[in-house]
Amino acid sequence: MNIDLNDTQRLIQSSVRDYTQRQIAPHAAKLDEEAKFPHDILRGLAELGVMGVNVPADLGGAQAGAVAYALAMMEVARGCASTAVTMAVTNMVGEVISTFGDEAQRQRHVPKLTAGEYTAGAFALSEPGAGSDPAGMTTQASKVAGGWQLNGEKQWITSGDVAGVMVVWARTDTAEQRLGAKGISCFLVTGGTPGLTVGHHENKMGLRASSTVALSFDNCFVPDGALLGGLGDGFKIAMMALDGGRIGIASQAVGIATAALAAAKQYALDRKQF
Repeated sequence: MNIDLNDTQRLIQSSVRDYTQRQIAPHAAKLDEEAKFPHDILRGLAELGVMGVNVPADLGGAQAGAVAYALAMMEVARGCASTAVTMAVTNMVGEVISTFGDEAQRQRHVPKLTAGEYTAGAFALSEPGAGSDPAGMTTQASKVAGGWQLNGEKQWITSGDVAGVMVVWARTDTAEQRLGAKGISCFLVTGGTPGLTVGHHENKMGLRASSTVALSFDNCFVPDGALLGGLGDGFKIAMMALDGGRIGIASQAVGIATAALAAAKQYALDRKQF
């Protein structure tokens, strides 16, 4: 098994490491203390090309693969965990749309994510009574003329208040069939859509420079073209997205642990006990 990094992977690792050391790490503590969202930092990461590491090149992505993505995530997480989680979710949204979206959806949303025109993407799956469990979902999408009407609540949504586009899961089956994972579909909802309201902002112990909010959908209309994938494909899309998301979470953990070890080592070397 060859575990050597290729040229593209090394370039992404070194460029993100340099950017993190110069532009992210020096500001991380203050951003966390003030719970200030890192808009400028995220734009810089988009300019580096790492807001769509696994996204096809024709959509503005790096198309560099999972290893490159993990390397980029580790470097950012070493400097700021809040920035890393926002970056991870945005990458996940771009990959989901590029994988399951039709050409119009791909062209409308993905280049804006990779270029930083959208500040971030959001992944609206969790609910007050469901967590990341699609089978327990209660948010409903009802068919109306020209599209769908969304009604329900989402909770703990990363970047839900700043996202240019969010992937939203809802039930599209009838009331008699609404148990379990069947009958769940996926929709693309742009920020500011009428009927979409941002609710409670979580006051977190950590990751305070990332945004975690509740979302309410009250007769929120989206056109037929907002359906992502086929009708009833929502569970499949969620499982694929969460599989990829675990790479991001694990990479962030390694990056944070690496930074913690380095800080502990430096403290031990610098400390004057007697």
